[in-house]
Amino acid sequence: MRPLKVFYWAASMPDGTFKYRVEMPMNELNRLGHEAQASTRIGAWARDEADVIVGQRICQVNPSIMWLELAAERKRTGTGPALVYEVDDDLFNIGPDNPLGEMFQDPRVRKIMFACIRAADAVTVSTEPLAELLRHHNANVHVIPNAIRAEVLDVPAPARRGRDDGITRFGWQGSSTHVADWAIVRDPLADVMRADPNIRMRFLGTAHPEGLPLDRGRVDFRPWTTDLAEHYRRISRFDVTLAPLQDTMFNRSKSALRVQESLALGVPVIASNVPAYQGWVVNGKTGFLVDSPSGWRDAMINLTDPQLRQRMGDAGRAAAVAWTVEATIGRWVTVYRSLLD
Repeated sequence: MRPLKVFYWAASMPDGTFKYRVEMPMNELNRLGHEAQASTRIGAWARDEADVIVGQRICQVNPSIMWLELAAERKRTGTGPALVYEVDDDLFNIGPDNPLGEMFQDPRVRKIMFACIRAADAVTVSTEPLAELLRHHNANVHVIPNAIRAEVLDVPAPARRGRDDGITRFGWQGSSTHVADWAIVRDPLADVMRADPNIRMRFLGTAHPEGLPLDRGRVDFRPWTTDLAEHYRRISRFDVTLAPLQDTMFNRSKSALRVQESLALGVPVIASNVPAYQGWVVNGKTGFLVDSPSGWRDAMINLTDPQLRQRMGDAGRAAAVAWTVEATIGRWVTVYRSLLD
């Protein structure tokens, strides 16, 4: 079977969606002997030689015109590259607090996106709820969850992990758009920190220390880093990851990437019991899924036990072997080849 030629027409380079939905599968395809390229601009190689063009979030006027022309030519002649529309967020139910909210609430942008989705030979998404939404516009939707790099599994655990030094460091990562999510866990965490002076809190990305005990440096902050290896090291230094998430229409289609990374690094997770995290966090085995303030408090208290953290962390790391891009690249290949038969 000959190697594939795949062109990724990226909405932006680089950002998080590009890294996980374009760069990682592209690099793995190339490692396996296929030929894959990515750019924000489409050129002759993509139009004339590629087997598949993957359009990530095509929604602007000029790119969409070219996309629809390619689709019309393929329908008319039966030749030309297959078109796969790639999207990994529910951009049709995005809130106004999201930086992309204004853009994707524009009826003209939505009309363009739906037209491009309908014209595609297939659509790839990261979650089943998002697939259900888009099947109203294209019947050929494939769910390929976000993957992690296998190298995450090789990040060494901090020397203190598993030892009972009396300290428990909870960690959270998120941007300013997740303030409402953070509010879910703020008060339960403050209660637990006031009751136990050996509990620490670390924020990655943005900090929300309001209402938390700030004595003796118990709360600290690390900014985002573009160095992915360093990002993984920072998460590995959490004892427990906190993953609160509101149950909104937009969030129901979100991936569990941050949870996946934490578990792969051997860090147990306390997460909101919402669709995005169900199926990734195994309640009582790799962490806890919670529904109430008391549930958050109880889970945090339970995970001050270093031996329980170690058992759950080991179970999470073992499960994560199946979540690597190396293990899941075949799902991308299967979708692409299905359009060439």
